[in-house]
Amino acid sequence: MFIVRQQGIVVVGAGIVGLSTAYALLLQGNRQVTVLEQETVDHRRSTSHGISRLLRFEYGDDSFYSELVRLSLRRWKMLEQKGKRRIYSRSGVLMLGREDDGYTHQAYSIEREMGLPIERLSPWQCQQFFPQFASEDYDMVTYNREGGILHASNCLQTLKGLVVELGGTLYEGCRVNRIVHDDYTRPVRLLSRNGTEIAAERVVLATGPWVHRLLRELQLPVRLTRQYLLYFSGLPYSLFGVGTFPAFICNDLYGFPIMSSGPLWLKAASHSFGTPVDPDEVAPPEERVIARVVHKLRALLPALQQAELVQVDSCMYDVTPDEDFILDCLPDDPRIVFATGLSGHGFKFGLLLGELLSSLVCETPPVISMERFRLKRFATCEHLEQHAMVEAGSLA
Repeated sequence: MFIVRQQGIVVVGAGIVGLSTAYALLLQGNRQVTVLEQETVDHRRSTSHGISRLLRFEYGDDSFYSELVRLSLRRWKMLEQKGKRRIYSRSGVLMLGREDDGYTHQAYSIEREMGLPIERLSPWQCQQFFPQFASEDYDMVTYNREGGILHASNCLQTLKGLVVELGGTLYEGCRVNRIVHDDYTRPVRLLSRNGTEIAAERVVLATGPWVHRLLRELQLPVRLTRQYLLYFSGLPYSLFGVGTFPAFICNDLYGFPIMSSGPLWLKAASHSFGTPVDPDEVAPPEERVIARVVHKLRALLPALQQAELVQVDSCMYDVTPDEDFILDCLPDDPRIVFATGLSGHGFKFGLLLGELLSSLVCETPPVISMERFRLKRFATCEHLEQHAMVEAGSLA
């Protein structure tokens, strides 16, 4: 047991958003920044854990997020220079869709307007450049050379090192169970499972799927879903490695080339939201769900029919009804800022989200408008009905 009396800023959660927020706060000149992590940085149940995350600009007709990706990529490249560790690898992103699917063509048009290096491939070009794919059912195929892979664990470890180097403090194995903030004349009190009590002038909650543990009374419209990451072995690196095989998106499927570091496995998954999950429970794998995703992947990539499914990892999404993030202060206490609802696509925005949360804490102008991320958007009847459905689903 340890006692900390921290009269500064405390960040709860050391995933990509928590570490990015601490980093941004320190860069702004704050010198009393403490990060509390319930387990360890990059632990296996963390939503930020893993070797890779997709950095894609493709968001259908939603140019807002495509522009945020551009801002985020600049920040990742700067972090790579500061941390002297590989953060991002350009692999290109291949998207296979249909002209009338309401998404692929719109994303292509927006990326062209942004001046990104994207091209539309004819069926013949797709087969010539990327014969690994069974692409005959898709009449709208695009390839963006700027898209690629964020090395997730490297991102976390780089940020962890820089936070400490800049004077921040990190405590691992410190799980906060309760927040007391009923007296505005006193600091916010954070009570941990091991008996630690921490006092803070400002608090940032970046707890991922554990958000309801601390903000249950807020009844946030965020459901927790279980997702699976599939790893295949036995594929030739010459055809499926970085530089030959692109990261890809096709309907709900996405995947990555084989990385030269670590096991020579191809990683792929479905972005379709899974079944409700409790973040503290370990449930057996859903074999039918996994088999369905494997079947679709093998139809898209015929070589997978001879590959071996060697590992299945599970992870969690924290999902809002509109799949936009929530970045805001508590309605009754602006000293407490929180982030949730990353909805399975938030990692690539981590550094930018950290800056935005830092702006909320320090009450400085944000680099972009944050109206789209405010909690108040769920005050409409429509969203309240969605929230009721989410709550019912989370209890099933």
